[in-house]
Amino acid sequence: MSGSIIHEKPTSLGPVRQNSENDHSPLKLFTHAKTTITGIFKNIASYVNDSNKYLDEVSKSDRNLIADDKHKNIQQLKDKVNRILSVISRDHMKVVFFGRTSNGKSTTVNAMLRERILPVGMGHTTNCFLQIEGTDKAEPYVLTPGSDEPKSVTSLGNVGSALSREKLDSDSLVKILWPKEKCRLIRDDVVLVDSPGIDVSANLDQWIEDHCLDADVFVLVVSAEATITVAEKKFLHNVAQRLSNPNIFILMNRWDATAYEPDEVESVKQQHLDRGLEFLCDELHLCDRKEASEHRMFFISAREALLSRNKDPTASPRTGFNEGYKERLDEFTKFEHEFEECISKTAVQTKFQQHTNRGKEIIALLRDTTANIANKSQTLKQELVQNLTQMDEKNNLLEHELRSMTESAKEKIRHISEDVYKRVAQTLNDEIKRLYTLIEEFDRPFSSDAEQIPLYKRDLHRWVEDRLGSNLQNRLNTALYASLSSVHREIKERVKSVLSNNERKMLVDSIVPRSDFAVSYRLDCSNLCSDFREDIQFKFSLGFTCLWQRFVQNQKESLTGPKHINELTSSTSLLNSTNDLLTTANNISALTSKSGLVALGGCALIWRSVGWKVLGVVAGIYGSLYLYERLMWTKTAQERAFKRQYADYASSKMKLIVDMTSGNASAQVQQELSMYFAQTLRYVDIEKDELTDNMKLLRKEMDQLLKYIDKGKKLRKQGDDIDNELKEFSKQYLSSNSIITTSE
Repeated sequence: MSGSIIHEKPTSLGPVRQNSENDHSPLKLFTHAKTTITGIFKNIASYVNDSNKYLDEVSKSDRNLIADDKHKNIQQLKDKVNRILSVISRDHMKVVFFGRTSNGKSTTVNAMLRERILPVGMGHTTNCFLQIEGTDKAEPYVLTPGSDEPKSVTSLGNVGSALSREKLDSDSLVKILWPKEKCRLIRDDVVLVDSPGIDVSANLDQWIEDHCLDADVFVLVVSAEATITVAEKKFLHNVAQRLSNPNIFILMNRWDATAYEPDEVESVKQQHLDRGLEFLCDELHLCDRKEASEHRMFFISAREALLSRNKDPTASPRTGFNEGYKERLDEFTKFEHEFEECISKTAVQTKFQQHTNRGKEIIALLRDTTANIANKSQTLKQELVQNLTQMDEKNNLLEHELRSMTESAKEKIRHISEDVYKRVAQTLNDEIKRLYTLIEEFDRPFSSDAEQIPLYKRDLHRWVEDRLGSNLQNRLNTALYASLSSVHREIKERVKSVLSNNERKMLVDSIVPRSDFAVSYRLDCSNLCSDFREDIQFKFSLGFTCLWQRFVQNQKESLTGPKHINELTSSTSLLNSTNDLLTTANNISALTSKSGLVALGGCALIWRSVGWKVLGVVAGIYGSLYLYERLMWTKTAQERAFKRQYADYASSKMKLIVDMTSGNASAQVQQELSMYFAQTLRYVDIEKDELTDNMKLLRKEMDQLLKYIDKGKKLRKQGDDIDNELKEFSKQYLSSNSIITTSE
């Protein structure tokens, strides 16, 4: 809302002149107040609308920020405010004229309207209640009871006159809609009600119930030629019982008749004044005597006032007037001033006081409700902030523990993997050293047949592979599984120490390492020794070939001695390798040449020295040795030679795969432990994800609560602004000094 809608009330009211419109009339107070209170209640309707949207959103949350019954009650405020706005739009200032028949009630109304609207005449004229109110239409019309069809004003003499044959019941109400532009009173929301004479019906209580309970002013029109009757007093007593401190004016009409009795004027006036004051002050207790005498009783001539305000311009100013008519006209004008001030102030208070109080109650209810929701939301937000802080600390701790646990687990897995690598390498080297013994235990029948040798090698491959793998498992598994169990246990306990959910701890306990896990030591001898070529042909140990091979072997060993090794390491590796090959080839050529010459020389020397007999003996011994060895070259000897050759070859090959086999075993252990760690760590991740999700939900709830708090503060400020407008309205329009009297 932008600014207050309270309007400035008139600061001064000039004298009202006959036949002129006065924009500073006290009646404007009601118009201004009505416009102001209408604007305020439109703001209240908007406020109720905004509050209902706010409460609808709040009620959807599961925080119980508002009770259901209270929410329903506030939802009903929209209809209540709309009904109040509807009532305000119909609110008007209502004055009821009453008295006995032929006292001049209708004439008085016509004089105030400055036009002859109501039927007047001698005797009993008005037969029912005639209500004059304003309309925005250009032409006047009449609405009769039981019909919504507008009728011409000319028909008023038939439906409202007691002289008409088609007269209505005395408690019927005929509405006369008169254009607002033609009359100041009705333009300012004044409704005038003319009543039948109170002496024509005994049903006065029903009159009051039907037509007088919402009246702001009652005007008792009394004939100055008579006095206040018992019937009139009874009627006013009934009004006073039903209404609190009704505003009553007493008009002593037809005061122009005193022109014919000038000597008795003051005495008669004092008599009427005393009786009127006694009735108003002593019987009804409505006001004190001074106020009643100055502001509640007037001596007028309604006929003269009507003639002066609706006269023929061509007629003489004194036509139809008795002596002293100007004083009586001034008295009538004074009555109108007092009447306008009284009805305006009374109507504002009676019509808008209740609305103002109801508006304040609505604002107070909505402000208290929104403030309560904002306070609850603030408390809940603080709780959520504490929970979020705890969760954030727990999340940070969990992340730290997760990193620490992961690093520790990696370190343990790396350590045990390295240990496995060393153990497998050491054990495999030990088994390679025992390979000759292991192969000797192979007892499959051996055959030197070329077709059987491949089968024998295949079975030997399997035997060596199985026995080596079995020996490795027997020697390593116990220590290996003990280490694995220790690491499993440490991982499990470390993960459980991080978890806060007991159910997840039980799930971690239920994780059992694979029972079928076993380190595989596959050596694959078939492929490893696929290039093995056995040599089981008979070779005489003293034969020239064997001797030559041994000689060459010795030369190779001498060439690879410490002295040659030191020489070879003094230059680059590529040049050393080349020089080694060249040197070896030269030495062998030189030795071969020298041996051949020595052998020939030796044979010639022996033959010349010992002769043919000695040579024969030596040849016999040499042949016997050859025969012996040939006879001893059996299948068993061939099998031993085969196994020895295989053992030599397999040992050299297996030494090449020690690192690979150890690394493979280490990798298997590392994979097993990593899988187990990942299985247990999954529950830590679940808890962390759950914690993260809960933190997101908390932040979302906090954002929602912040919206509730901000919106609640805005609604409270909106309510404060409207409440200030209502207070300003009460101060400006409902206080005792709201009406500024007209200046004389």
